[in-house]
Amino acid sequence: MICTLSLTSVLLIFAQSEDVPADNSDTPDTTEDVVEIDPVEALDKIKAAIKSESDVIILDSIEVYKDVQDKKVIGEFYKLLKHKSVDIRLAALEAMRFNEDDEALKRLIAFGKNKILKEDTDYLTEYIYALGQKADKKATKLIKDDLNITSTSTKEVLEARVYALGRIRQVDSIETLLQFSQSSNRGGNRRRMSPKMRVEVQTSLAILTGVELGDQLLDWTKWWSDNKRSFKISKTEGTISNARLQNKWKSLWLTEEQKAQAIKDFKEDRTQKRKDAKGDDADKGDDKKKKDSGDDGLIDF
Repeated sequence: MICTLSLTSVLLIFAQSEDVPADNSDTPDTTEDVVEIDPVEALDKIKAAIKSESDVIILDSIEVYKDVQDKKVIGEFYKLLKHKSVDIRLAALEAMRFNEDDEALKRLIAFGKNKILKEDTDYLTEYIYALGQKADKKATKLIKDDLNITSTSTKEVLEARVYALGRIRQVDSIETLLQFSQSSNRGGNRRRMSPKMRVEVQTSLAILTGVELGDQLLDWTKWWSDNKRSFKISKTEGTISNARLQNKWKSLWLTEEQKAQAIKDFKEDRTQKRKDAKGDDADKGDDKKKKDSGDDGLIDF
C-alpha cells in the first residue's frame, strides 16, 4: 500500500524554498476522478505503442496505463525494463514500482539478475527502491545483496539498499543493517562509513524498531544485544522525532502524483496561514478603533 502524506510531510521539500510563489496555478490538479480502464484495451494500446517503435508513444502509453492491475499489462512493462531507451526503462520500472498487483513484485524479482542492472548503477539504484516500495520479505535477498562497506557499489546504491531494508519489517533487516555498520570497523578496510550514511542506517533502524538511539553504532549494538531475544517487530512503522529525517523517509515512497498533491496542499496551507495572519492584524486594528470609539462591534440595522 502506498503511504499517504500529511501537510507537514512536505516541509522537507520546502525546507530551503520559502521563496516559492504561493500561487498554485502551475501545479497540476491531482484530484481528478479516477477513470476505470479496461485491461484488454490497455494491453492492446501498450502493444501497439511498442510496435510503433516511437519512444514518445511508448512513454505516453506507460503513463496512461501504469496503474492498470493486470498480469498481462505488467508483463508488457516487464519487457520494457530491457528497452534500449533509458527513459523507457525507467518509466516502466516506476510503473511496476507503484503498481499494486502482486505480479509487479514477481516480475521485479525475476529481473534481479539482469546484466543491465550491473552496467547501469543509476538504474540499479531505482530498481532497489522499487523493491523497497513493495515492503515484501520476498525481496530481501536482492535488496541486501552486496551490502558491505567494502563493496564496489556506489554510495547511491548502498543508500538505496539501506533505506529499502527499512521497509522490510523483519528481524533480519535489523541484523543486516547492524552487520553493515560493523563492516566499516573491521581491520584493513580503507572505506569508512560517512556521517551521512550513519544517519541513513539510523533512519531505517528507527523505522524498523520504533526506537531512537542516534547514529552511534555502539549504542545500537548494545541495545540489540540486550533486547533481541525478546524483541518483536511491529507491523506498524516507527516514527522519528527529527522532522527532517521523518519527512525524508516519507518522501522516498511517494508517487509523483502524491508529491505534486503534497506541494499543492503545502502552498494552499501556507497561503491560508498568510491570509489568517493578515486577518488577525486587521482585527487587532479594528478592536483598537472600536475601543477608542466605544463601538461594541454589533451592526445596527
